[in-house]
Amino acid sequence: MQYLSGMEFARRLEETELAVSETCLHSWVARHPELGSTAAPLAGGKALFFGTASPLSQALGVGMRGPVGADDFDRLESFFRARGAPVVISLCPHADPSVLAHLHARRYRITHFENTLFRSLQGQTILPPPRPKVRRADPNERDLWSRIVMLGFSDGQPVSDEMVSLFAIFFHAEAASAWFGFDESGKPAGGGMISVFGRSAMFYGDSTLPACRGLGIQSALIAARLRQAGLAGCELAVACTMPGSTSQRNYERAGFRVAYTKAMFAQDLT
Repeated sequence: MQYLSGMEFARRLEETELAVSETCLHSWVARHPELGSTAAPLAGGKALFFGTASPLSQALGVGMRGPVGADDFDRLESFFRARGAPVVISLCPHADPSVLAHLHARRYRITHFENTLFRSLQGQTILPPPRPKVRRADPNERDLWSRIVMLGFSDGQPVSDEMVSLFAIFFHAEAASAWFGFDESGKPAGGGMISVFGRSAMFYGDSTLPACRGLGIQSALIAARLRQAGLAGCELAVACTMPGSTSQRNYERAGFRVAYTKAMFAQDLT
């Protein structure tokens, strides 16, 4: 692969993540047109609104195309405020420094950090995944897949039908495939997603039920999706994880490495 660092490569990684988010938004709008969900190109990136309380509402790619002026940043904030949502910005460290100046002047706070990882697939043989068993989810398994994944994210605590419905948008997103991982008894125990865009593949939605962690389920899901990406002709695989998490370690064991760490900024509605 020609670019493994620097601004041009960072743009490619950010554009891959943004493409996934946009397809999820389109899927959400198709099923809930009454909610007014939408997106707009702003501040060099794109603002996506899924709903006032949705964790998916955020701005991506801000400042990745050069300096961001005060008026541009005003329009970005107005996009969310006009819809009653807090302003949330996922900021790549390669973004133009003008973005940080606006965030500081307007008293944004960092809520958490997120690693963007990648793996080159060029010239590499991706073997079929070992045990435990994994397979692609069938179209009629949307609700089961969504609930299993959400239970993994909630550490086994009960999840609402609303949250299951929200996560089900990934299942129907364009160019997306959902995968199941199974425990030793053959019951669904985890899941993950992959979306293919041109020569890039985004891995996301990884989750394993608490009682089934440590069995290699996520590693098997990663291996299966790597093979799918390779068969689709992809040259790059991308994933996002929390720093120092088990997911990061599993992805690194599968040959991924950290490209950069992003900061998530938020400004409350006050």
